[in-house]
Amino acid sequence: MSFDTLLANKPQSIQQIAMQLKGLALRTDKHIQEHVYGGEKVKVALYSIGNINNVLFGIQPAEKCCILYLHFTEAADTMSLKLEGDGKHARHVKISEMTEELALELKQVMKNILKASKAH
Repeated sequence: MSFDTLLANKPQSIQQIAMQLKGLALRTDKHIQEHVYGGEKVKVALYSIGNINNVLFGIQPAEKCCILYLHFTEAADTMSLKLEGDGKHARHVKISEMTEELALELKQVMKNILKASKAH
């Protein structure tokens, strides 16, 4: 399954946000790997480093937003992001519009998560 499969039948604005998030995730470190999973209804791209189980981020395009899953949030500075969920391994933020300021903050948060994952 490819990243393009995640974007199929999603609104253009959501596709653009998903592509921006993918770019931010992959540029965090040259060793980050993308793995796309999913069934009929739920599809997600996971970004890991070192091994497939060391997940840092996840992207799930939905109809009205992109859900960005962030791992290591208990140890990483997530700045002003409004994280949702109380998952054991990840929390998430819903993104319906990507501003330059948000992109810069996400870039830094992703670097913080990478650093936290190495200290873990």
